[in-house]
Amino acid sequence: MDELNSFVRKAFLFLIALYPWINYVARKVPLLGTVFDDLLVITFLVYALIVGRNRVVKIFESPTVLFAMLFVAVSLFSFFFNDYLFLAFQHQFRLFIEPFLVFISVVLVAPTKSDIEFYLKSLVFSTVLLALHGVYQYVTKVPTPAQWVDKALEGSTIYTRAFSVVGSPNVLAGYLEIGLPVAIYYVFEHKDYLKKIFYGFVSIVIIAGLFLTFSRGGWIGAFGSLFVGFVAFSPIIGIALIVFAGLAVFLVPVLRVRIFSLISPSYIDKSLNSGGRLFRWKYGLMNGFEHPLLGTGLGTFGGSAAQKYGYFAYTSMDSVYINVFAETGFLGIITFILWVSSSFSNFAARFFKERKTIFLFLGVALLALLIHIFVENLFNVWGITMNFWIISALSEVIDEW
Repeated sequence: MDELNSFVRKAFLFLIALYPWINYVARKVPLLGTVFDDLLVITFLVYALIVGRNRVVKIFESPTVLFAMLFVAVSLFSFFFNDYLFLAFQHQFRLFIEPFLVFISVVLVAPTKSDIEFYLKSLVFSTVLLALHGVYQYVTKVPTPAQWVDKALEGSTIYTRAFSVVGSPNVLAGYLEIGLPVAIYYVFEHKDYLKKIFYGFVSIVIIAGLFLTFSRGGWIGAFGSLFVGFVAFSPIIGIALIVFAGLAVFLVPVLRVRIFSLISPSYIDKSLNSGGRLFRWKYGLMNGFEHPLLGTGLGTFGGSAAQKYGYFAYTSMDSVYINVFAETGFLGIITFILWVSSSFSNFAARFFKERKTIFLFLGVALLALLIHIFVENLFNVWGITMNFWIISALSEVIDEW
């Protein structure tokens, strides 16, 4: 029975680790594509409730679960207080809460070290495949939508961007920035030099794929979190990373153009006055300050639900934090930040107490996404959020390592 349970646990973890690839195939199968997400999450939860029924009460001892319940309570109060279309609320509420059920499932099934190792290596495998595919797309100059590149500022240096099977460079960057710290962890963890070299090569491939997304948010998330992690591990490595990044910006023209275009008067003017990111941020913040306690309700400002049901006329808010603030006010953004950052805090505390690199690099993986969602709405992407919540759950289930 133990072997069967181990197989089932690994199967669920494998499906989530390789979600972008499996989802890509599932979307091509009639009917399956529309129910795959729900089927995966609910089946995993049902299995977890059966095998982990004796641990259900312990779930409520988790700070992450308690903060999630607070955010749910604020969201419900906001909905009833604002009294608007339930379908809009349900749509956005589901995007936030349903992937979190994976966190609960992992805590309930209490995976063994073998299960966790299998998941982490599966995640690295999925990530490096995405990176390789992205590099291939760039080398073969796969056509991409014109709006992915600012022709006036970057057209002479950037002719395509890696997006793999996930349909967006920014989404691809979200996947890669989560998997990269796990690959780097194995470089530090293994004693065998051949394995170190192997995972070092894997890490370089992922970095190459991340670079070719030309996602500035992904770059900031990945390298900002790695800088924090390396400073905690060894300040010398952290300083070396800064020097390397500075040299890269100076020596690589396309990198320099992509970064410095952010502060060009032309970009700022278009972003502020033509429905760009700064324009949407400004109105998101205004909406939050005009409704400071509970916002205007989930699904009413900046997310996919608001666009679908006619509450928001522009593209995505491009910031999860501003989106949450606009829709749920100060109570919502405070409980949301406590909820999504709780496991990172747990990893950080465990690293400084036990000095084990597994806690450091898994914390870095979470921090990468927490930084990136300042400038992208990646909590709408199920594969990213499910893996985020699995790694978050590992902060509570990893015991001896």
